[in-house]
Amino acid sequence: MIKRLFELFHENGEELYLVGGYVRDRLLGSENGDYDFATSARPEVTKNILESGGFRAIPIGMEFGTVATVINNDTGPVEIQITTYRCKERYRKGSRHPEVVFGKILEEDLVRRDFTINAMAMDENGNIVDPLGGRRDLKNEVIRTPLNPEETFSEDPLRMLRAFRFACRLGFSIENKTLEAIRMNHSAILDISRERWKMEMDSLLAAEDGNKVSRVLKLMRETGILQDMIPQFTIMFTLNGVSQGKAHYGDIWEHTLDVVKNTSGNNRCIRWAALLHDIGKPMCRTVDEDGNTHFYGHEKIGFDYANKTAERFRFSKKERKCVSFLVKNHMRPVLYSNEWSDRAVRKLASESGEYLDILLDLASADIAAHAEPCASEGAARMAELRERLLRLVPDTRRRILPVDLGEILMKRASGDSFPEIGIILSNLEELIHQGILPKMALPQIYLDYLAEHPELKQKQDI
Repeated sequence: MIKRLFELFHENGEELYLVGGYVRDRLLGSENGDYDFATSARPEVTKNILESGGFRAIPIGMEFGTVATVINNDTGPVEIQITTYRCKERYRKGSRHPEVVFGKILEEDLVRRDFTINAMAMDENGNIVDPLGGRRDLKNEVIRTPLNPEETFSEDPLRMLRAFRFACRLGFSIENKTLEAIRMNHSAILDISRERWKMEMDSLLAAEDGNKVSRVLKLMRETGILQDMIPQFTIMFTLNGVSQGKAHYGDIWEHTLDVVKNTSGNNRCIRWAALLHDIGKPMCRTVDEDGNTHFYGHEKIGFDYANKTAERFRFSKKERKCVSFLVKNHMRPVLYSNEWSDRAVRKLASESGEYLDILLDLASADIAAHAEPCASEGAARMAELRERLLRLVPDTRRRILPVDLGEILMKRASGDSFPEIGIILSNLEELIHQGILPKMALPQIYLDYLAEHPELKQKQDI
Protein backbone atom coordinates (compact mmCIF):
# COMPACT_ATOMS: atom_id res chain seq x y z
CA MET A 1 0.00 0.00 0.00
CA ILE A 2 2.86 2.41 0.78
CA LYS A 3 4.46 1.61 -2.59
CA ARG A 4 1.16 2.32 -4.31
CA LEU A 5 0.99 5.76 -2.68
CA PHE A 6 4.45 6.65 -4.02
CA GLU A 7 3.45 5.46 -7.50
CA LEU A 8 0.19 7.38 -7.40
CA PHE A 9 1.79 10.72 -6.56
CA HIS A 10 4.59 10.26 -9.10
CA GLU A 11 2.05 9.40 -11.81
CA ASN A 12 0.45 12.76 -11.08
CA GLY A 13 3.75 14.64 -11.26
CA GLU A 14 4.09 15.25 -7.51
CA GLU A 15 6.85 14.43 -5.02
CA LEU A 16 6.18 12.26 -1.97
CA TYR A 17 8.54 11.41 0.90
CA LEU A 18 8.31 9.69 4.25
CA VAL A 19 9.46 12.20 6.88
CA GLY A 20 9.94 12.84 10.58
CA GLY A 21 9.66 10.20 13.25
CA TYR A 22 9.35 7.27 10.89
CA VAL A 23 12.71 8.03 9.27
CA ARG A 24 14.39 8.80 12.60
CA ASP A 25 13.21 5.62 14.27
CA ARG A 26 14.05 3.47 11.25
CA LEU A 27 17.63 4.75 11.35
CA LEU A 28 17.69 3.97 15.09
CA GLY A 29 16.60 0.41 14.30
CA SER A 30 13.20 0.60 15.96
CA GLU A 31 9.78 -0.05 14.47
CA ASN A 32 7.43 2.89 14.05
CA GLY A 33 3.90 2.40 12.75
CA ASP A 34 3.36 6.16 12.34
CA TYR A 35 3.63 7.06 8.67
CA ASP A 36 3.97 10.78 8.00
CA PHE A 37 4.50 11.99 4.43
CA ALA A 38 5.47 15.32 2.92
CA THR A 39 4.47 16.20 -0.61
CA SER A 40 4.82 18.96 -3.19
CA ALA A 41 1.09 18.66 -3.88
CA ARG A 42 -1.29 21.25 -2.45
CA PRO A 43 -3.90 19.76 -0.09
CA GLU A 44 -6.71 19.92 -2.66
CA VAL A 45 -4.49 18.09 -5.15
CA THR A 46 -3.51 15.51 -2.51
CA LYS A 47 -7.19 14.85 -1.85
CA ASN A 48 -7.89 14.36 -5.55
CA ILE A 49 -4.87 12.09 -6.04
CA LEU A 50 -5.91 9.84 -3.14
CA GLU A 51 -9.49 9.55 -4.33
CA SER A 52 -8.39 8.84 -7.91
CA GLY A 53 -6.38 5.88 -6.61
CA GLY A 54 -9.25 4.45 -4.58
CA PHE A 55 -8.07 5.77 -1.24
CA ARG A 56 -10.38 7.52 1.17
CA ALA A 57 -9.26 11.16 1.64
CA ILE A 58 -9.87 12.56 5.15
CA PRO A 59 -9.50 16.38 5.24
CA ILE A 60 -8.31 16.61 8.85
CA GLY A 61 -6.43 19.90 8.36
CA MET A 62 -6.69 21.17 4.84
CA GLU A 63 -5.90 24.74 5.86
CA PHE A 64 -2.67 23.48 7.41
CA GLY A 65 -1.88 21.30 4.41
CA THR A 66 -2.75 17.92 5.95
CA VAL A 67 -4.90 15.20 4.43
CA ALA A 68 -5.19 11.76 6.00
CA THR A 69 -6.02 8.37 4.58
CA VAL A 70 -6.16 4.78 5.82
CA ILE A 71 -4.00 1.93 4.59
CA ASN A 72 -3.78 -1.70 5.60
CA ASN A 73 -0.51 -3.19 6.79
CA ASP A 74 0.44 -6.36 8.68
CA THR A 75 -1.17 -5.10 11.90
CA GLY A 76 -4.40 -3.89 10.32
CA PRO A 77 -5.78 -0.49 9.27
CA VAL A 78 -3.43 2.45 9.93
CA GLU A 79 -4.13 6.15 9.47
CA ILE A 80 -1.41 8.08 7.69
CA GLN A 81 -1.04 11.82 7.18
CA ILE A 82 0.20 13.58 4.05
CA THR A 83 1.20 17.23 4.46
CA THR A 84 2.13 19.80 1.84
CA TYR A 85 5.67 21.19 2.03
CA ARG A 86 5.89 24.22 4.29
CA CYS A 87 8.35 27.08 3.93
CA LYS A 88 7.03 29.02 6.92
CA GLU A 89 5.15 28.11 10.07
CA ARG A 90 4.18 30.10 13.15
CA TYR A 91 1.78 29.59 16.06
CA ARG A 92 -0.40 32.46 17.28
CA LYS A 93 -0.34 33.08 21.03
CA GLY A 94 -2.44 30.46 22.83
CA SER A 95 -3.42 28.68 19.61
CA ARG A 96 -3.15 24.97 18.94
CA HIS A 97 -3.00 25.50 15.17
CA PRO A 98 -0.21 27.02 13.08
CA GLU A 99 -0.27 29.70 10.44
CA VAL A 100 1.54 28.14 7.48
CA VAL A 101 2.89 29.15 4.11
CA PHE A 102 3.10 26.26 1.64
CA GLY A 103 6.41 25.60 -0.15
CA LYS A 104 7.51 23.82 -3.29
CA ILE A 105 10.87 22.32 -2.30
CA LEU A 106 11.53 19.45 0.13
CA GLU A 107 14.62 21.11 1.63
CA GLU A 108 12.55 24.21 2.50
CA ASP A 109 10.20 21.97 4.44
CA LEU A 110 12.94 20.07 6.26
CA VAL A 111 14.75 23.18 7.45
CA ARG A 112 11.54 24.46 9.14
CA ARG A 113 11.25 21.33 11.31
CA ASP A 114 12.03 21.21 15.02
CA PHE A 115 15.27 19.21 15.22
CA THR A 116 17.79 17.79 12.79
CA ILE A 117 16.96 14.23 13.83
CA ASN A 118 13.40 14.88 12.63
CA ALA A 119 14.46 16.80 9.51
CA MET A 120 15.21 13.83 7.27
CA ALA A 121 13.17 12.30 4.47
CA MET A 122 13.09 8.92 2.74
CA ASP A 123 12.02 8.09 -0.82
CA GLU A 124 10.29 4.95 -2.06
CA ASN A 125 13.63 3.16 -2.46
CA GLY A 126 14.78 3.83 1.10
CA ASN A 127 17.24 6.57 0.12
CA ILE A 128 17.68 9.17 2.86
CA VAL A 129 17.58 12.91 2.20
CA ASP A 130 19.57 14.55 5.00
CA PRO A 131 20.66 18.12 4.20
CA LEU A 132 21.00 19.18 7.88
CA GLY A 133 23.10 16.44 9.48
CA GLY A 134 20.34 14.46 11.16
CA ARG A 135 22.16 11.13 10.83
CA ARG A 136 25.28 12.62 12.36
CA ASP A 137 23.27 13.95 15.32
CA LEU A 138 21.57 10.57 15.74
CA LYS A 139 24.98 8.93 15.89
CA ASN A 140 26.24 11.52 18.39
CA GLU A 141 22.97 11.36 20.37
CA VAL A 142 22.41 15.11 20.22
CA ILE A 143 19.24 17.22 20.01
CA ARG A 144 19.96 20.23 17.75
CA THR A 145 17.79 22.64 15.78
CA PRO A 146 18.15 22.89 11.97
CA LEU A 147 18.25 26.70 12.01
CA ASN A 148 19.53 29.09 14.65
CA PRO A 149 17.62 27.86 17.73
CA GLU A 150 16.15 31.30 18.47
CA GLU A 151 14.52 31.27 15.04
CA THR A 152 13.31 27.68 15.35
CA PHE A 153 11.82 28.33 18.80
CA SER A 154 10.25 31.65 17.79
CA GLU A 155 8.21 29.84 15.12
CA ASP A 156 6.83 27.47 17.74
CA PRO A 157 7.96 27.86 21.39
CA LEU A 158 6.58 24.40 22.20
CA ARG A 159 9.68 23.06 20.48
CA MET A 160 11.61 23.98 23.64
CA LEU A 161 9.49 21.50 25.56
CA ARG A 162 9.76 18.98 22.74
CA ALA A 163 13.56 19.16 23.06
CA PHE A 164 13.26 17.84 26.60
CA ARG A 165 10.75 15.22 25.55
CA PHE A 166 13.06 13.81 22.87
CA ALA A 167 16.07 14.02 25.21
CA CYS A 168 14.07 11.97 27.71
CA ARG A 169 12.69 9.41 25.28
CA LEU A 170 15.95 8.85 23.41
CA GLY A 171 18.42 9.50 26.22
CA PHE A 172 20.13 12.16 24.10
CA SER A 173 21.82 15.36 25.26
CA ILE A 174 20.66 18.80 24.13
CA GLU A 175 23.30 20.69 22.16
CA ASN A 176 24.72 23.62 24.19
CA LYS A 177 23.59 26.37 21.84
CA THR A 178 20.10 24.90 21.72
CA LEU A 179 19.96 24.57 25.51
CA GLU A 180 21.19 28.15 25.98
CA ALA A 181 18.46 29.40 23.65
CA ILE A 182 15.89 27.70 25.88
CA ARG A 183 17.40 29.42 28.93
CA MET A 184 17.14 32.78 27.18
CA ASN A 185 13.61 32.29 25.82
CA HIS A 186 11.91 29.91 28.27
CA SER A 187 9.09 32.30 29.15
CA ALA A 188 7.81 32.10 25.57
CA ILE A 189 6.29 28.77 26.57
CA LEU A 190 3.54 30.83 28.24
CA ASP A 191 2.28 31.77 24.76
CA ILE A 192 1.48 28.12 23.99
CA SER A 193 -1.89 26.49 24.64
CA ARG A 194 -2.07 24.43 27.81
CA GLU A 195 -3.35 21.40 25.92
CA ARG A 196 -0.10 21.32 23.96
CA TRP A 197 1.89 21.61 27.22
CA LYS A 198 0.09 18.58 28.60
CA MET A 199 0.58 16.47 25.49
CA GLU A 200 4.36 16.94 25.69
CA MET A 201 4.60 16.55 29.47
CA ASP A 202 2.45 13.40 29.39
CA SER A 203 4.82 11.88 26.85
CA LEU A 204 7.89 12.95 28.83
CA LEU A 205 6.61 11.59 32.14
CA ALA A 206 5.50 8.33 30.51
CA ALA A 207 9.08 7.44 29.50
CA GLU A 208 9.96 3.98 30.75
CA ASP A 209 13.34 4.89 32.26
CA GLY A 210 12.81 6.96 35.41
CA ASN A 211 16.47 7.97 35.46
CA LYS A 212 16.04 9.70 32.10
CA VAL A 213 12.90 11.46 33.30
CA SER A 214 14.66 12.66 36.45
CA ARG A 215 17.66 13.91 34.45
CA VAL A 216 15.49 15.88 32.05
CA LEU A 217 13.33 17.39 34.80
CA LYS A 218 16.53 18.65 36.40
CA LEU A 219 17.48 20.32 33.11
CA MET A 220 14.02 21.85 32.82
CA ARG A 221 14.39 23.37 36.26
CA GLU A 222 17.81 24.80 35.35
CA THR A 223 16.44 26.52 32.23
CA GLY A 224 13.41 27.96 34.05
CA ILE A 225 10.79 26.40 31.81
CA LEU A 226 9.49 24.09 34.56
CA GLN A 227 8.77 27.06 36.84
CA ASP A 228 6.95 28.81 33.98
CA MET A 229 4.53 25.92 33.67
CA ILE A 230 4.27 25.05 37.40
CA PRO A 231 4.89 28.32 39.33
CA GLN A 232 4.63 26.61 42.74
CA PHE A 233 8.02 25.03 42.11
CA THR A 234 9.60 28.48 42.35
CA ILE A 235 8.95 28.43 46.10
CA MET A 236 10.46 24.95 46.42
CA PHE A 237 13.61 26.02 44.61
CA THR A 238 14.24 28.80 47.15
CA LEU A 239 15.07 25.94 49.55
CA ASN A 240 17.82 24.65 47.29
CA GLY A 241 20.31 22.67 49.37
CA VAL A 242 18.29 23.08 52.58
CA SER A 243 18.15 19.82 54.54
CA GLN A 244 14.83 18.08 55.16
CA GLY A 245 16.16 16.45 58.31
CA LYS A 246 17.74 13.16 59.32
CA ALA A 247 15.26 11.00 57.40
CA HIS A 248 16.39 12.49 54.07
CA TYR A 249 19.71 12.84 52.30
CA GLY A 250 18.82 15.79 50.06
CA ASP A 251 16.59 18.83 49.71
CA ILE A 252 12.94 18.67 48.63
CA TRP A 253 13.71 18.83 44.90
CA GLU A 254 16.37 16.12 45.09
CA HIS A 255 13.90 13.92 46.95
CA THR A 256 11.19 14.66 44.36
CA LEU A 257 13.47 13.62 41.52
CA ASP A 258 14.30 10.37 43.30
CA VAL A 259 10.61 9.58 43.83
CA VAL A 260 9.96 10.22 40.12
CA LYS A 261 12.89 7.94 39.34
CA ASN A 262 11.42 5.18 41.53
CA THR A 263 7.99 5.18 39.87
CA SER A 264 6.80 3.51 36.68
CA GLY A 265 6.01 5.35 33.47
CA ASN A 266 3.25 2.83 32.68
CA ASN A 267 0.82 5.08 34.55
CA ARG A 268 1.04 8.83 33.90
CA CYS A 269 -1.06 9.53 36.98
CA ILE A 270 1.56 8.16 39.37
CA ARG A 271 4.39 10.02 37.58
CA TRP A 272 2.48 13.30 37.80
CA ALA A 273 1.75 12.59 41.47
CA ALA A 274 5.42 11.77 42.13
CA LEU A 275 6.39 15.11 40.58
CA LEU A 276 3.85 17.01 42.68
CA HIS A 277 3.64 14.97 45.89
CA ASP A 278 5.82 17.29 48.03
CA ILE A 279 5.03 20.56 46.29
CA GLY A 280 3.32 21.80 49.47
CA LYS A 281 6.32 21.24 51.74
CA PRO A 282 7.94 24.71 51.50
CA MET A 283 4.79 26.33 52.90
CA CYS A 284 4.75 23.97 55.91
CA ARG A 285 8.41 23.83 56.87
CA THR A 286 9.08 24.30 60.58
CA VAL A 287 12.07 23.61 62.81
CA ASP A 288 11.46 22.68 66.45
CA GLU A 289 13.55 23.68 69.45
CA ASP A 290 15.70 20.57 69.04
CA GLY A 291 16.56 21.49 65.45
CA ASN A 292 14.34 18.85 63.86
CA THR A 293 12.63 19.78 60.58
CA HIS A 294 8.93 19.07 60.08
CA PHE A 295 6.44 19.49 57.23
CA TYR A 296 3.13 18.98 59.03
CA GLY A 297 0.12 19.11 56.72
CA HIS A 298 2.12 19.47 53.53
CA GLU A 299 -0.07 16.94 51.77
CA LYS A 300 -3.14 19.18 52.24
CA ILE A 301 -1.46 22.22 50.69
CA GLY A 302 0.00 19.90 48.06
CA PHE A 303 -3.55 18.80 47.24
CA ASP A 304 -4.52 22.41 46.50
CA TYR A 305 -1.40 22.94 44.39
CA ALA A 306 -1.99 19.68 42.52
CA ASN A 307 -5.50 20.82 41.65
CA LYS A 308 -4.17 24.17 40.42
CA THR A 309 -1.61 22.39 38.28
CA ALA A 310 -4.25 20.03 36.88
CA GLU A 311 -6.44 23.00 35.99
CA ARG A 312 -3.50 24.85 34.43
CA PHE A 313 -2.62 21.85 32.23
CA ARG A 314 -6.27 21.18 31.34
CA PHE A 315 -6.35 17.71 32.89
CA SER A 316 -9.48 15.68 32.31
CA LYS A 317 -11.75 15.33 35.32
CA LYS A 318 -10.63 11.71 35.76
CA GLU A 319 -6.92 12.59 35.62
CA ARG A 320 -7.34 15.49 38.01
CA LYS A 321 -9.18 13.31 40.52
CA CYS A 322 -6.48 10.64 40.41
CA VAL A 323 -3.47 12.95 40.79
CA SER A 324 -5.01 15.10 43.52
CA PHE A 325 -6.09 12.00 45.48
CA LEU A 326 -2.57 10.56 45.38
CA VAL A 327 -0.95 13.83 46.46
CA LYS A 328 -3.43 14.31 49.30
CA ASN A 329 -3.11 10.74 50.60
CA HIS A 330 0.50 9.79 49.84
CA MET A 331 1.49 9.97 53.51
CA ARG A 332 -1.14 7.52 54.75
CA PRO A 333 0.67 4.32 53.73
CA VAL A 334 4.04 5.92 54.56
CA LEU A 335 2.91 6.37 58.19
CA TYR A 336 1.57 2.81 58.53
CA SER A 337 2.61 0.86 61.62
CA ASN A 338 1.75 -2.58 62.98
CA GLU A 339 -0.40 -0.84 65.59
CA TRP A 340 -3.04 -0.16 62.94
CA SER A 341 -6.25 -2.08 63.61
CA ASP A 342 -7.72 -4.33 60.94
CA ARG A 343 -10.45 -1.76 60.53
CA ALA A 344 -7.90 0.97 59.81
CA VAL A 345 -6.34 -1.19 57.10
CA ARG A 346 -9.73 -1.91 55.55
CA LYS A 347 -10.61 1.78 55.74
CA LEU A 348 -7.49 2.66 53.75
CA ALA A 349 -8.55 0.17 51.08
CA SER A 350 -12.15 1.33 51.05
CA GLU A 351 -11.33 5.04 50.82
CA SER A 352 -8.63 4.48 48.20
CA GLY A 353 -10.80 2.30 45.99
CA GLU A 354 -9.42 2.05 42.46
CA TYR A 355 -6.35 4.10 43.44
CA LEU A 356 -5.12 1.71 46.15
CA ASP A 357 -2.45 -0.06 44.11
CA ILE A 358 -0.88 3.10 42.71
CA LEU A 359 -1.13 4.81 46.10
CA LEU A 360 0.91 1.96 47.59
CA ASP A 361 3.38 2.17 44.70
CA LEU A 362 3.79 5.92 45.23
CA ALA A 363 4.32 5.41 48.95
CA SER A 364 6.93 2.73 48.25
CA ALA A 365 8.74 5.05 45.84
CA ASP A 366 8.63 7.82 48.45
CA ILE A 367 10.01 5.59 51.19
CA ALA A 368 12.80 4.30 48.94
CA ALA A 369 13.92 7.92 48.42
CA HIS A 370 14.65 8.32 52.15
CA ALA A 371 17.96 7.92 53.93
CA GLU A 372 18.87 4.75 55.80
CA PRO A 373 17.71 3.25 58.07
CA CYS A 374 14.37 4.95 57.27
CA ALA A 375 14.24 3.46 53.78
CA SER A 376 14.75 -0.14 54.92
CA GLU A 377 12.43 0.18 57.89
CA GLY A 378 9.77 1.81 55.74
CA ALA A 379 10.05 -0.90 53.06
CA ALA A 380 9.45 -3.54 55.74
CA ARG A 381 6.35 -1.70 56.96
CA MET A 382 5.03 -1.41 53.41
CA ALA A 383 5.52 -5.14 52.85
CA GLU A 384 3.54 -5.83 56.00
CA LEU A 385 0.77 -3.43 54.96
CA ARG A 386 0.47 -5.08 51.55
CA GLU A 387 0.29 -8.50 53.18
CA ARG A 388 -2.48 -7.38 55.54
CA LEU A 389 -4.42 -5.81 52.67
CA LEU A 390 -4.25 -9.04 50.69
CA ARG A 391 -5.48 -10.97 53.70
CA LEU A 392 -8.15 -8.56 54.93
CA VAL A 393 -9.36 -7.09 51.63
CA PRO A 394 -8.51 -9.60 48.88
CA ASP A 395 -10.63 -7.80 46.28
CA THR A 396 -10.36 -4.08 46.92
CA ARG A 397 -12.29 -3.04 43.82
CA ARG A 398 -15.51 -5.00 44.34
CA ARG A 399 -18.41 -3.12 45.88
CA ILE A 400 -19.82 -4.66 49.04
CA LEU A 401 -22.75 -2.25 49.53
CA PRO A 402 -25.43 -1.54 46.90
CA VAL A 403 -24.87 1.79 45.18
CA ASP A 404 -28.43 2.99 45.82
CA LEU A 405 -28.09 2.62 49.61
CA GLY A 406 -26.20 5.89 49.85
CA GLU A 407 -28.83 7.60 47.69
CA ILE A 408 -31.62 6.34 49.98
CA LEU A 409 -29.79 7.58 53.06
CA MET A 410 -29.30 10.96 51.40
CA LYS A 411 -33.02 11.30 50.66
CA ARG A 412 -33.88 10.41 54.24
CA ALA A 413 -31.32 12.79 55.71
CA SER A 414 -32.21 16.26 56.85
CA GLY A 415 -29.85 19.19 56.42
CA ASP A 416 -26.12 18.81 55.90
CA SER A 417 -25.53 15.22 57.01
CA PHE A 418 -22.85 14.12 54.55
CA PRO A 419 -20.33 13.24 57.31
CA GLU A 420 -22.98 11.18 59.14
CA ILE A 421 -23.81 9.18 56.00
CA GLY A 422 -20.12 8.52 55.43
CA ILE A 423 -19.81 7.20 58.98
CA ILE A 424 -22.88 4.97 58.54
CA LEU A 425 -21.56 3.45 55.32
CA SER A 426 -18.12 2.90 56.85
CA ASN A 427 -19.63 1.14 59.87
CA LEU A 428 -21.81 -1.06 57.67
CA GLU A 429 -18.81 -2.02 55.53
CA GLU A 430 -16.87 -3.02 58.64
CA LEU A 431 -19.75 -5.24 59.80
CA ILE A 432 -19.79 -6.89 56.37
CA HIS A 433 -16.04 -7.57 56.59
CA GLN A 434 -16.62 -9.17 59.99
CA GLY A 435 -19.37 -11.41 58.55
CA ILE A 436 -22.15 -9.86 60.63
CA LEU A 437 -23.94 -8.48 57.56
CA PRO A 438 -24.10 -9.93 54.02
CA LYS A 439 -22.47 -8.34 50.97
CA MET A 440 -24.59 -6.59 48.29
CA ALA A 441 -27.93 -7.41 49.94
CA LEU A 442 -31.11 -5.46 49.31
CA PRO A 443 -30.89 -1.93 50.76
CA GLN A 444 -33.76 -2.69 53.14
CA ILE A 445 -31.61 -5.28 54.94
CA TYR A 446 -29.12 -2.58 55.93
CA LEU A 447 -31.83 -0.02 56.67
CA ASP A 448 -33.57 -2.45 59.05
CA TYR A 449 -30.26 -3.19 60.79
CA LEU A 450 -29.55 0.53 61.06
CA ALA A 451 -32.97 1.11 62.63
CA GLU A 452 -32.12 -1.52 65.29
CA HIS A 453 -28.64 -0.06 65.86
CA PRO A 454 -28.84 3.76 65.76
CA GLU A 455 -25.38 3.92 67.31
CA LEU A 456 -23.99 3.21 63.84
CA LYS A 457 -24.63 6.86 63.02
CA GLN A 458 -21.56 7.65 65.09
CA LYS A 459 -17.97 6.46 64.83
CA GLN A 460 -17.67 3.00 66.33
CA ASP A 461 -14.75 0.87 67.44
CA ILE A 462 -16.26 -2.22 65.85
